[in-house]
Amino acid sequence: MHGIAKIEKAGATAQRLGQVVVGIAHNIGVGFSAKHFSEEMFAGAMDPLLMVDHFIMTAPTFEPHLHAGISAVTALFEDSEGVFLNRDTLGHNIELKAGDLYWLTAASGAAHEEKPAKNSRVHALQVFVNLPERLKKCPARSLQVNAGDVPTIDGNGHRVRVILGASGGVKGETGTPEEMTMLDGFLAAGGRFSHALPGGLQAWIYAVSGTVTVAADGEERVLPAGTATTVEAGLAINVAMMAKAPAHFVLMAGKPIHEKFVKHGPLVMSTADDVRRTLADFAQGKFGRIPA
Repeated sequence: MHGIAKIEKAGATAQRLGQVVVGIAHNIGVGFSAKHFSEEMFAGAMDPLLMVDHFIMTAPTFEPHLHAGISAVTALFEDSEGVFLNRDTLGHNIELKAGDLYWLTAASGAAHEEKPAKNSRVHALQVFVNLPERLKKCPARSLQVNAGDVPTIDGNGHRVRVILGASGGVKGETGTPEEMTMLDGFLAAGGRFSHALPGGLQAWIYAVSGTVTVAADGEERVLPAGTATTVEAGLAINVAMMAKAPAHFVLMAGKPIHEKFVKHGPLVMSTADDVRRTLADFAQGKFGRIPA
């Protein structure tokens, strides 16, 4: 899932808003298609996010695989159809459904497999979130958020699911390793939603469908479907999402880590030695087995 980003010109140099980046189309077989974003495409402004895939999966695509040094997050959209089967070396064998989130903090190492059940059409985000060095060697753990437990902000022209963190006094799940906000928002024609981004947090905003205009501190970025932008960490700032026609957006925000790392596929460790050690531990079965 690598490639060269297409970056649209945004005019004058932004003070807080980043450039508009177009996701890279990525297809595997006939059962997986995605828009792919990676941290290289945003020159570090995506931190602590490392990768986001906006995908549709209708058939098993990936073999069981190892993660380490990161959190691997699966967030199903409400229009997903059927069941997404998730098995991992923490002993879980669960069925994720529309609107659910599963956060696997792989840390020192964990393997998982995710695949759609028969006749399912999974529409979701897969997000890799970096962990600071002090957490990379901790035991793996997980967090599941059921759609029915996600609070919603309903207003004039907007409906926003607060999956993680908080917005407008509405609190979602807070059990992530580091502070993280995840908003799944829907705008009606002429709709507007404003999120107060706390000081020190960096945001990544993605247009799932429709066209979303992002405004902050007098700047604006227009995001057609399949594009994303960032808000640089700094003082607290209000970030508004607006749309002339119905649109769907996702906002994720966390504290940037600003640490060097070594990336080996889905392993993101502090040093190359850490990568080699993790692979050796996995080969020796030290992270457990995926349930049958």
